[in-house]
Amino acid sequence: MKKKEIVIIASMAVVFVALFAFVTISNAAGNPNKDNITVIAAPNQQEAMENDLFKVEEYVSPEIDGTNVAKDGLMTSNGFTDVYPATNANDGTCDAASYWEGPAGETAELTLNMKKKHNIHTVRLGLNPMSIWSKRTQTMSIEVSDDGENFTELVASADYKFDPNTGNEIIIDIPDVETQYVRLLITKNTGATSGQVAEFEVYSND
Repeated sequence: MKKKEIVIIASMAVVFVALFAFVTISNAAGNPNKDNITVIAAPNQQEAMENDLFKVEEYVSPEIDGTNVAKDGLMTSNGFTDVYPATNANDGTCDAASYWEGPAGETAELTLNMKKKHNIHTVRLGLNPMSIWSKRTQTMSIEVSDDGENFTELVASADYKFDPNTGNEIIIDIPDVETQYVRLLITKNTGATSGQVAEFEVYSND
């Protein structure tokens, strides 16, 4: 037998062995041994399902004892940015662009005139609760006055965190006091160039 014929026969033998091995492996894959199968039960999914790890518990704003006496008051400030005046801070809504933003780069002063004296005990401040209003910290204090001219510090300056996961609101329990004017001073805001308040609520049991 010639050398060339021997090479051809050898090559064909290699191809045959390779094809045999491929068919054997394919059959094994198509007919797996039951001992090597792990059965995973699929959920009976008849509607959209959400992974518990991604669920965020809906925030419910707590009820505050008394009446919000700020809603009928007069709101003024030491200035505002763009189209966000002080009157937005007690119009009854935190939605959309209804908020006050103080003058950029300055201590922001937001003053509520309740028109008459009230015994007050709690302040609630809110921003738009939508997640687009990301977490921010505002540094502020609260002052009160009987005449709108001479103010006394009621709550010392402190950092307050606004978080959309908790309604973007904070509640401050203040010492019970009878007063007509309540002023908020904001010296720092990590989310803007000045203080921001969508709703400034003051509660009284009168």
